[in-house]
Amino acid sequence: MKGILRKVTFSVVPVVILGAAVELGLRSVGWPKITEAFEHNTPFWVTDPNLESKAFPHKEEKRLFRVSSNAEGLRAVDVSVPKKDGLFRVMTMGCSTTFGWGVSDEQTYPAQLAKLIGEAGYSNIEVINAGQPGYTSFQGRWLWDRNLKAYQPDVVLLGFVVQDARKAAYSDKSQAVLQRDHRFLKNNILYNSRAYLALRSFLGGIQVKAKERPTGDEGGVYRVPPADYVDNIRALVASIRTQGATPVLFGFPLERSGYTAEHRRILKAAADQLSVSYLDLQAKMEVASRESVLYFENDRGHANGAGNAKIAGWVYRFLMDEGLLGETK
Repeated sequence: MKGILRKVTFSVVPVVILGAAVELGLRSVGWPKITEAFEHNTPFWVTDPNLESKAFPHKEEKRLFRVSSNAEGLRAVDVSVPKKDGLFRVMTMGCSTTFGWGVSDEQTYPAQLAKLIGEAGYSNIEVINAGQPGYTSFQGRWLWDRNLKAYQPDVVLLGFVVQDARKAAYSDKSQAVLQRDHRFLKNNILYNSRAYLALRSFLGGIQVKAKERPTGDEGGVYRVPPADYVDNIRALVASIRTQGATPVLFGFPLERSGYTAEHRRILKAAADQLSVSYLDLQAKMEVASRESVLYFENDRGHANGAGNAKIAGWVYRFLMDEGLLGETK
């Protein structure tokens, strides 16, 4: 028995020493590390709360636009919790395109959608702009669980595609791991080990490389790789349905589909698989934007006031055709 224990000891000790040496070595060189290339300092953020027409810089256009927000940092000042009896709520989730980057509060697509609904005679419908700049479906899951579900929406448009398909130094999940933020991850001691993170990075479990696309105008990895994108959409749809609301998968339109094409295909497949209403306005927008100026001259990723009006009109018609605005006015 002693002989066996001695052999095991001599076998294990070198492994432990080697592992400790690797861990110390990786920590001394600071790898894997958080890079400045990532857009935000933390994996989760919201717009500052209780803003009153605060000036935001639109750097590309070299001008300012003004933003107001409620207590939770949503661009929906007059919306409160809990929901009043008899009120029907449409919530729009997404990134800066939904938020309305570059335009005033009343020019965002959710605000213009609310105006169209009101003009149609609906007096009991509220539209909540829950878009947040820089958001992917990864942050969307967190924000929904954190406070959006408390608004008790009846219809939720999930407009996550633009940022999910972008490239970064690390995927959003990798960034959360490296920040030691466990809100979306297993609270496992291994995640504090640089050696473990390095191994997972090489194996693709943490930093998922975009093998589906050749290296082109952007390096790095998808902020939300396809497998994670599907998981996030499934989780959001399930949670929204549990709340008694109706989810809609919304492929928010850009001037041209470009880098978002693959994630749009995934979104369509998810809608079919989950039997969820699906709206993708990309084809319509590509035609319309050739006939009118619907995006900023120096910021082709964000619709201007006219572009947001187009989107609002299309979304309104879709909600009407799908019978998603209820029956009362």
